[in-house]
Amino acid sequence: MGELAHIQKLGLAAQWHCLIDQPIQSNYAMTTLISASYALQRQKIAVERTLYARSTEESELAARWASAWHKLVQRKLDQDLAARHPAPPAFGGFMIQPPSRVLH
Repeated sequence: MGELAHIQKLGLAAQWHCLIDQPIQSNYAMTTLISASYALQRQKIAVERTLYARSTEESELAARWASAWHKLVQRKLDQDLAARHPAPPAFGGFMIQPPSRVLH
């Protein structure tokens, strides 16, 4: 019993060690990801309502909600990406912007 507790304690210590070594996200980035997760859940519900609607009107309304939630998810993911990678310094030459994180 004591050996199992010791192994579990070592496992927890290793998990904390990994968490401490990772770079800490800002509160803004974490809040953005949480709201993106919430919007993604709402989008899933709207898509389900679209699929199981009893009328065309109900399906169209749910599809509009799904589209709106999808746009919000994309905006939140883009905000998170921007928060993680600061804008490069001004550059007068030709530069290709990295693609945003799009869910498909």
